[in-house]
Amino acid sequence: MRVNVDITQEQYAAFREFARSYNVSVSDILSSFVADLSGVRSNGSDERLFAREYFQRTDLSWMYRKGRSK
Repeated sequence: MRVNVDITQEQYAAFREFARSYNVSVSDILSSFVADLSGVRSNGSDERLFAREYFQRTDLSWMYRKGRSK
């Protein structure tokens, strides 16, 4: 499945360079993070925990809490 993500060219360039420094694709990094955040085919229990903790620290977590709208 494909998902479109809205980011700036500057963000993409920096992310692409980060991925290249680990010799992986941008797609692989995002797929791995989604797996950990969703808990489906994740990289392990610590990774699931850290992905959720990361998300809970973002603005999105606070703006879109369950039962609340933007």
